[in-house]
Amino acid sequence: IDAEYLDISVPQKAYRVESYRSRGKVSKSLDASLRTYFVNACDFVNPTPEGDAVNDIAQVSDRTFLAKATPHVLDLYGGVIAKVLCRSGPVIVSDELPNGGYRLVIGYRQRSTQGFYSAMSDLYHYYSMYSSRKYVEQFSNGVTIISLYLDLAKHAKKLTHSGAGSSSTSSNASPVLSAAIPHASIDECVAQIKKEASLLFCIPNTPFQTLFKTGELSVQEAVYANVGWIFAQHFLNRLGSEYATLAEILDPNDATDVEVLAKLKKRLRQETFTRELVLDILLRHRELIKDLYAHFAHVHYVSADSGSAVSKVADRLKADLHVSLSMTRLQDQEPLSSDELRLKITRVTTNDHDAMVMRALLDFNEHVLKTNFYQPTKVALSFRMDPGFLPAIEYPTKPYGL
Repeated sequence: IDAEYLDISVPQKAYRVESYRSRGKVSKSLDASLRTYFVNACDFVNPTPEGDAVNDIAQVSDRTFLAKATPHVLDLYGGVIAKVLCRSGPVIVSDELPNGGYRLVIGYRQRSTQGFYSAMSDLYHYYSMYSSRKYVEQFSNGVTIISLYLDLAKHAKKLTHSGAGSSSTSSNASPVLSAAIPHASIDECVAQIKKEASLLFCIPNTPFQTLFKTGELSVQEAVYANVGWIFAQHFLNRLGSEYATLAEILDPNDATDVEVLAKLKKRLRQETFTRELVLDILLRHRELIKDLYAHFAHVHYVSADSGSAVSKVADRLKADLHVSLSMTRLQDQEPLSSDELRLKITRVTTNDHDAMVMRALLDFNEHVLKTNFYQPTKVALSFRMDPGFLPAIEYPTKPYGL
């Protein structure tokens, strides 16, 4: 549905989606529900709005949606549309329903993300929630709105991380972020989903998506692993001291020597650690990824979410703000220091290649000065870095910033 209809939608050719989940089960022997999807081409009231009509939901809506929507929904969507048109990133709001569930509404500009609809399903499933109804509405002013009606699954899956890939089920378990949070309320889960939706908006699909779907990594850990994968590809020092010695011996003024050195450098960088090899190493060391993420998060999540001073905590308590699920996990999990991580990487990895890749993620952690990783509104991930980790032989002129 994402690739065929939603990702390609533009005002000139857009598709709306309605999805419903059955209340009963498929059969007595199969504990599964039936979900139906209805996809329709949009028929806008005003296909080419101009001026004030751009912000008028009665003008930019699909006729079928306009006929079904209640005044409250029109008012809610109208407010989301107004905010989307004023920014580049997603707008995420939620409200509690009379039945105890939640409605999560996400607005964004058309074609500003890909695979987001299915990625959101993976996200709320991770927290053992389900959607009774899902709607995707398109508008002729270039806005898409996803509306999810969420509630707790009756038989929530409880995730444990005693070993890679291990899991168990409990009929009374509440949705959890990890074993560090054995119980979480629907309010906490929805609040965390709202926080993590912006990460999925930026990077909805990664090679680590399967680990997220199975609950082995959280959204934040999976996205962090993807960032580390990209970082390692670019900045692993793979030339070594032998290359430096050879560079000193050869004549930098000799065109032939320079060409040979350039070819050797290219071969060392491309063939020693391919994209596939780096990815395979990361996938094999999931527990190290979790440790490295905790090391990263204890610096940047705390400063982004609750301030870096103890006084900020008191201010939050006075304001009666609830600590997020991910913050609760970080508070319950004592992170390893850089030295402890280096020792663990050496102990856990079985060869030099694995150790180099995992140490590259630690280098990344130690040189990030600032990031928007935990900011709720963003369209891309950004990291301001101290360039001190760059090897002098490859970067003879040290950049001011990276």
